[in-house]
Amino acid sequence: MSVEVKPSILPWFGGTEGDACRLGVVTAWKEKNTTEKAYLDEVMSTELYIKAQRMCTAEIELYNRASGVVCLLEKESNYPYEFTYNTFWESGGPSNGGYYFDGNYDLATMFAQTANFTQVGNIVTCVADCYTGMGNGCDALQSEGWLINYGKIPTKEYCDMHWASIDNAYSAIKLCAARAIANPSPNNTQIEGQSKDDIVTAFEALMYTNGECAYQYCNTPVSKAIESIVCPSSSPVGPNAINGQTSSSGSFVPHSTMIPMLLATRISCGA
Repeated sequence: MSVEVKPSILPWFGGTEGDACRLGVVTAWKEKNTTEKAYLDEVMSTELYIKAQRMCTAEIELYNRASGVVCLLEKESNYPYEFTYNTFWESGGPSNGGYYFDGNYDLATMFAQTANFTQVGNIVTCVADCYTGMGNGCDALQSEGWLINYGKIPTKEYCDMHWASIDNAYSAIKLCAARAIANPSPNNTQIEGQSKDDIVTAFEALMYTNGECAYQYCNTPVSKAIESIVCPSSSPVGPNAINGQTSSSGSFVPHSTMIPMLLATRISCGA
């Protein structure tokens, strides 16, 4: 029986070629047999991981499809930039960061970040800011010191290579896994993680703020037009709207304090 070959339609579908592209990168990473891989393999053997993986197959597949598109875009564009998606996040580590093209492995990375989904962990309201350094939505990761490539990515590269498609799928996997296995520790002092519902709600909000932020970066004319219809009395969306907005008193409100409000309204209208 022949295998169906699915054509690629860039920048939207990677098809069979995109899947082969990303798997080639992942395989090259696996062959290095780093301690990083050994740790992730150990996580993937646990009952908790297996349960989350089983419950989130659709989200993992979405992640892999997005990775295939990004892989092809980076391969076929005579790539003029310093960093690929993987090397940006690898941040000078011992491998090529190939596991960032595999949703199963990236799910495994979430267990350390969330202490096995007993807490929310670092609150990153705008992953796009990690790349561009243009806003404060990535302050939580920048402050840790390991993200050495922070702010080194031109906005054009971020948008043209569709990196947000992987990030959005990442958020979907994390939210799905939280719904499946989140179990807050009684000792957890993080305000967003006092109950399973708290953790799920926080990841829902972060998925929204990150998606909104990515859209603002790469679709500014459209996002302004939508806001002018939904929020006719608001001023046009400016750069600060990516990372927060102005309150009625005129003070700046960061997204970290806007999360409950964003969940209630599903759209943020400028003051």
